[in-house]
This record gives sequence, structure tokens and C-alpha cells, in this order.
Amino acid sequence: MATNITQDRGDRLTVVAPAAVTSGGLVVVGQAFGIAVTNAASAANVALAVGVNAVLRKLTGAGINQGANVHWDATNANCTVSATSNAKIGVAAITAASADTTVEVRLNGSF
Repeated sequence: MATNITQDRGDRLTVVAPAAVTSGGLVVVGQAFGIAVTNAASAANVALAVGVNAVLRKLTGAGINQGANVHWDATNANCTVSATSNAKIGVAAITAASADTTVEVRLNGSF
């Protein structure tokens, strides 16, 4: 079970994994995204926790203020405040300092 989920209402969405996924990893399928609840092989069904708070990787050197829009940089597999070519996934639940390697994100529950 994913250990990086800090608040969970129990909402799940089952998708076909676009690649091998690890429990706790952010999975994006088209405009749908969530945290993988378990490990899954590529092309296998995987349940995603949606509309949750989760601790995700972020790029060091840039802070993210509480309430700021958070986007997913798929190329570098981390959170960013840059909207350019990155999907909006939610808002920062708490402020993350520039030296922090993670940020707690309230994932957007709608697609």
C-alpha cells in the first residue's frame, strides 16, 4: 500500500498502467492521474487513489508556497510550479522550501 498518502477518502480509479508502476508513484493516463495503490506491471490494471493528499518528489532549488498550483513534469518525474508543457495535478498543501526534495500536494479530484 502506498505510504506517501497523507489524507485519503478512499476514492479509487482503476486504469491500465502505461508502464510498470510502483506503489506510491504518480500515474498519469491522459487527463486522469492518481497515486498507485500497489505495484503493477505495464498494461496491467492498477488502482489509483484520487483526490488525496500525497507527498511527491519536487525539484530542489525552487520553493513551492502553500496553495500554489502544482504541475507534474513528466520528463523529470517531479512536481513544479511551471505550467509550461506540464499537467496541473493540484495545489501545495504545505509550503516546501527550495532545499526540500518533496512537497505535499492535494491532488485535484476532477479530471
